[in-house]
Amino acid sequence: MQNKLLKNYLADVLLAIDEIKVFADDFLFEDYKVLKNKWAVERGLSNIGEALYKANKLEPGLAITNLNRIIATRHIIIHDYDVVDADRLYIIVRKHLPLLKEETEQY
Repeated sequence: MQNKLLKNYLADVLLAIDEIKVFADDFLFEDYKVLKNKWAVERGLSNIGEALYKANKLEPGLAITNLNRIIATRHIIIHDYDVVDADRLYIIVRKHLPLLKEETEQY
């Protein structure tokens, strides 16, 4: 059962990455400043952070680069939303999500 839950959480991560990619693939930097775009990307990132938090509780030490920072980003989006800016979102989507997808697919 635990292995099935882990796979479900990791599938949720991949789904959120794919949804962000579909939604934001053609975004320019300025598009991350538009409220509806910002909220959509934040929602996907918070889903990723929550799923990885739960997955890591099932299997501590997941081989995911910056796992703790990804989980912390979810907490920032939810609790310190006023510090989330377009710069942070742009970098996460363009630089970090491709690596996360690659590593998650290896499970």
